[in-house]
Amino acid sequence: MSATPSKTMAALWMAGWLSLMLVMAVAGRETTRELNVFQIMEVRSVIGFTLLLPFIYRAGGFKAVAARRLPQHLARNGVHYFAQLGWFYALTLIGIGQVVAIEFTMPICTAILSVACLGERMGIWKNLVVVLGVIGVVIIVRPGTNEIVPGQLIALAAAVGFAISVTMVKSLTRTDSVVTILFWM
Repeated sequence: MSATPSKTMAALWMAGWLSLMLVMAVAGRETTRELNVFQIMEVRSVIGFTLLLPFIYRAGGFKAVAARRLPQHLARNGVHYFAQLGWFYALTLIGIGQVVAIEFTMPICTAILSVACLGERMGIWKNLVVVLGVIGVVIIVRPGTNEIVPGQLIALAAAVGFAISVTMVKSLTRTDSVVTILFWM
């Protein structure tokens, strides 16, 4: 039985995202040899803003990015910024494999936060996936075989921050456009 076109596209998007995340992890780690984490974040923000300009123009200019819930956008921006800062800093303290493994707790936290904050439901299958995800991260990180180091805790805090950010984005999509959400990020 072959996969449907939408499942194939979803798999390709996921593979592309994962590849780019690994490239960003390696590039981020290498960049920290020359720049501090705050400088990396500034360059990332300037490049991101520049790449977003054509989409803003196409959506109708800066009036198209007017936020209906500006305080929530600013809060989400702050949470995401500090999560990204922590993620880059964790790259300087622990191995890329551990950072990526710990980062995979983000969807688990997002699922839990979506239930708690947005009223979403988790059935037996989602609960099973959450449990298996936690077990997988524990196997990779192996906290019982050695001491837990600050880099692991920082990576975990970053993953929780990303989960909060994603949950806030899910809420923001109810009132604001994608371009508005990206702009305020």
